Amino acid sequence: MSDAEAELTLLSCVIRRRLGIKGSISWSIFWGYTNPIYPTASYILKNVAELRLDDWKMTSPSASADERHAESRDAKLDRTISTPALRENFHQVDHYLRKIMERVISTGMDEHTSTLFLLETLGRKYYVDNILILILTSFALGHGAGLLVLKSIFADSIEQEDINMVLKRVVSLTSNLRGNPKTDAADWETGFCIYISLLSSTVRRPSDGWISMESLYNLIRAMLDVTKVFRFLVIDLRSKNILRSLRDEFDDLLCLSLYWIVHGVVACSSQCNALPKKGYVIQDSQKLIYVYEKLTSVHRRLQEFKKKVEQFEDDEKIKRAYEIQNKQGRNSYYAFMALFGQPQLDRSEGSDELKLCRCDRNDMLSSLNAILVARIILLQTFIFLANYQQDLSISTTLKGKILLLLISGLDISSNEILFLRDTYIESKTSVQQDYEVVWVPVLSGQWTTSSEEKYTKLLRMMSWHMVEHPKIFSEKTKKFIRQVWKFKRRPIVVVIDKNGDVVFPNVIHMIYIWGFKAFPFTPLRERTLWNSAEARLDSLVFDFDPNLSRMLEDGKWVILYGGNDVEWSRKLTTQMRKLLSDACILVEMIYVGENRELEPQSYSLDLRKVFYFWTRLESILISRYQSFSAGDSGTDPILGEVKKLLSYKSAETWACLKTPSSDSMVHGLGDVMLQGFMKSEMQERYVQTNEFAKEFQNHIEQLTRGSSSGPACHRIVLHTDDRDAVESLKCPSCDHSMEKKIRYGCCHIDEIE
Repeated sequence: MSDAEAELTLLSCVIRRRLGIKGSISWSIFWGYTNPIYPTASYILKNVAELRLDDWKMTSPSASADERHAESRDAKLDRTISTPALRENFHQVDHYLRKIMERVISTGMDEHTSTLFLLETLGRKYYVDNILILILTSFALGHGAGLLVLKSIFADSIEQEDINMVLKRVVSLTSNLRGNPKTDAADWETGFCIYISLLSSTVRRPSDGWISMESLYNLIRAMLDVTKVFRFLVIDLRSKNILRSLRDEFDDLLCLSLYWIVHGVVACSSQCNALPKKGYVIQDSQKLIYVYEKLTSVHRRLQEFKKKVEQFEDDEKIKRAYEIQNKQGRNSYYAFMALFGQPQLDRSEGSDELKLCRCDRNDMLSSLNAILVARIILLQTFIFLANYQQDLSISTTLKGKILLLLISGLDISSNEILFLRDTYIESKTSVQQDYEVVWVPVLSGQWTTSSEEKYTKLLRMMSWHMVEHPKIFSEKTKKFIRQVWKFKRRPIVVVIDKNGDVVFPNVIHMIYIWGFKAFPFTPLRERTLWNSAEARLDSLVFDFDPNLSRMLEDGKWVILYGGNDVEWSRKLTTQMRKLLSDACILVEMIYVGENRELEPQSYSLDLRKVFYFWTRLESILISRYQSFSAGDSGTDPILGEVKKLLSYKSAETWACLKTPSSDSMVHGLGDVMLQGFMKSEMQERYVQTNEFAKEFQNHIEQLTRGSSSGPACHRIVLHTDDRDAVESLKCPSCDHSMEKKIRYGCCHIDEIE
């Protein structure tokens, strides 16, 4: 825990103690009389806080945007706050609050002591949420009209007319609430107008031209911003069942919000009371600025918490949308049995118990490199002997574990299997993770001899479990997988947690990006990974091949390039080697493409790694798009960069540079990149600096914009069956929405021979 977090925790404990709270904080189930009162306070303070008169909005008091009350309800609001019971109640509360505030000010307490005293005193009589509304309303009625009058006095004629319209409304609302319920409200309004007239005749323009008042207005605005989110969350959360950890976090934020708003009211009241004596100049604006910064921090944390709650609700929606029905208990084993536990074949042994098979493991060790073999050979032998048997009990193998169901047809590619297999073996032999992978082959049409042959060959390539034979899957199960889990043709990996809930309908893109660092394969884990220090696009693009990482560690430049233009590729490799050799720069040219006719002038990735390179980029785009509620807002730098990289797959030529001294990449279409290299000053001292990559990228962008043919058309192809995986994309080069098309293709190749 950091010092700042420790300080906040301590302050929260102090506030709880002063409020007499020992456990979870209770807030009023209904806002009662504070519900119609708050819009009045909000209306007054919003108009006070506006710094530019021409931007004022002459709206009637209404609830926050989150609660969406129509602005046309002025008359109804007036009737509500004019009811005798409400006025009588508020009059008593207001009188009580003013007496407390007078005591605070007269005794000369500092703001911190005053704030704790107010919280302790009010906490004996009112709920936490009502304390906040009442004290804000008391401040708005006590100082709001006076602050508006100060603005009105020195406004020009047009602005003054607008302010006076607001002021008239404020006077009416204030008289309704603050006027003695036993006297006529019109008398109170008349007296208030006399006060305004007297104030106007005595005030002179302050020496600083009202500049110091900006700190006061900023603080009032910050108090309103925090209160708006605060009220929304109190109303929203009281009817929701959220995690205890989230509830505890909100309780702490509630305490901090209340403390700093009350602290702000005390500070503002003190400064407002001193204005006439100080010539209407704020003498100690630093105190107001300090509280403003604290409230700004609280507001940011409230917004972050609100986002957490929304993400939690989204995660719960996933569980409900993809839920497995008829489970007999809360366990992954029961979920699995509910889905596959009704076999359709008669077993020769006469047993009705569903069994698991272990896929063939003969190729397991061959997929590991020499370092891994030496490290895991002993452990591998133990696992092999313990698990390698034809039939495994589901209850002992799967119970209480996270399940990853690999769902595919028999047309799953060898590239997909080999990647998943290597990742699976590495995770199982390096880190103890409590999960199991089960292959679920779903076949369309009749099971034939050809199907059996493909099925057998696929089994030999896999290293995990599967249900004993795909023919036992009922039509009901297949229908559920296709309709609810949305499996069509491309493989998906469905995650079932230990409680038997589907927590991720397809985690395969996470595995392509993070491998089994994604454990335990939840949306929360995905967001955590994206917010970690590892989530740098250059690292994610270049660390898919250990050879590339070693090249960068050795101080070499790495240039990835691709396309089908053989002549351009030869020109690039020849000229770049000469250019960088003259500048004493070591470089590795890596061809990323499927054209095997290129002469081996550079290191060429094998087709399997080429597949992985583009699939990983697609996975980054899908994951990034789905992980953040903003979607393709156009402001996410990672999303923007990966869209550009993916668009190169359909380009004739492209190149991407990574230098050891920079965390960023430089990339573009082939001719522009080659032109940029030729025109840049490749001096050894300059190119080894961190700034070179940034300046070179700016140079490439300028060349692209200055091209006579203009920016090339961008095409991004995503290999996914889910049309809604990415609902829409904006062009990486302009702000236009990209046209969405459906593309079908077949290369007439049966990969598993």
